[in-house]
Amino acid sequence: MSKKQIITPIIALIAEMDLVVKNLINIFYVSRNLGSEGIAAYELVMPCVMVVSAFVALGYNGIQAVCAKDYGSNDHEAFERHRNAGYTWLLVATAVLTLVFAIFKVPILDLLGANDGSNTLAILSRECYSMFLLCFVPQSIFSIACCLFFFEEKVQLLIINIILYTLMFAGCGFVTATGPSMTGYILVNLVSIMAADIYIVISCFIIRRKSSKAAFTAISLRISDIRESFFTGLPDFMEYAFVSVLYLVENLYILRRFSESVIAGLGVFEAIDNLPEIICVGFSFLVTACLGTCVGKHKAASSETSIRKAEEILDKEAKKLTLGALTGAVVTAAFLIVTARPATALFLTDNDPAAAGSAVLLTVSCALGFVFYLLNSELVCYYKIIGAYIQAHVLFLAEALLFPLGAKILLGEIFGVAGFCMGGAVGEFAAFILNLVIVWISSGKFPLKMSDFRMDRYLMRLRKKGGK
Repeated sequence: MSKKQIITPIIALIAEMDLVVKNLINIFYVSRNLGSEGIAAYELVMPCVMVVSAFVALGYNGIQAVCAKDYGSNDHEAFERHRNAGYTWLLVATAVLTLVFAIFKVPILDLLGANDGSNTLAILSRECYSMFLLCFVPQSIFSIACCLFFFEEKVQLLIINIILYTLMFAGCGFVTATGPSMTGYILVNLVSIMAADIYIVISCFIIRRKSSKAAFTAISLRISDIRESFFTGLPDFMEYAFVSVLYLVENLYILRRFSESVIAGLGVFEAIDNLPEIICVGFSFLVTACLGTCVGKHKAASSETSIRKAEEILDKEAKKLTLGALTGAVVTAAFLIVTARPATALFLTDNDPAAAGSAVLLTVSCALGFVFYLLNSELVCYYKIIGAYIQAHVLFLAEALLFPLGAKILLGEIFGVAGFCMGGAVGEFAAFILNLVIVWISSGKFPLKMSDFRMDRYLMRLRKKGGK
């Protein structure tokens, strides 16, 4: 593996991990200083945050992919058009969402279950919801700039992330010292992201307006410039949307079946779960880069001999990645199991055994299902590379929503809190079985070796599109 193959996923992680790190910092300070009710309120508001995150992901993933093709073909005019259209429509979309969430604040909070628990839970939920609304538009500017900095301005990418995290840690520390409050902690989010945005505006939109790839130079809502990035980013939007629905139904089920303490445990687990999520993001980027290159060689092959050689290279690279995934997943799973209790104690300082116990069980469940999670991620990346979009959407729906939700509710009804918590691992295993069935149907035979996962029919379709 080359140095570039190692460094590129790390830079990509920095570009995409701001939502993860912000969430981790928020949960750490809220759980330690506002207790179980604070973290439960934070978790109840997450479905709305995930809806907006879905639009942001739709924007920056689609814009990055389309601009990358423009950048690679040296079509600077198209790059600028797609970049400006991306900034414009995403800013408009997040502004409209902010307005809608503000107008329907009361019924939305009621739908989220904010009024189904204690009075303190209701108050904290309203504060968290109201403050998060102000963060949506600034977050969209930051996210698009991050993905555009990735092309030529990686130093700028590091600078804005340093600004963001430094201010968040300093601000949360200040709020903790002067008087912990939900409003204070989420206000720190707003101040930090706006400070990073101010740097982006001054350094890129003004000073380096003509030279920066991240500069927003003109308002543009041309449908032709928006369409491609919209449909390219749609799978990522759907994944976030599925997770948003999952969070909402999970929270309502827990409030009605168990207690708000279990929601607090779920919130703590979401913080711990950031470690395997970061690993998965890096691995998925590596899979896309490595297998995408191999598929490109197969597409360019012009003889039977070169085709067979390209297939051998693809199988070899896939085997290497799969073995790496298995090794990394086992190590990560062991680490999660060993550190489940001390990691939970790091976030929860009040004496709430229900919250702590559910957080530990959810972490163990994540560990048990992590091998299947990485394998499922590898396969869905490959589906997108070879153009098997229907299979990718089916897997996203099943893995992100149907299987985990179904398993958690079914096992929760049978075994209580423990069954609900272990449903995550069962859902990942079910998604892996679905993957085997998808490959079986697509290739015409049950996959028993690495070459069976190639799905040659789709590779041949790519070759035909390329005129080979």
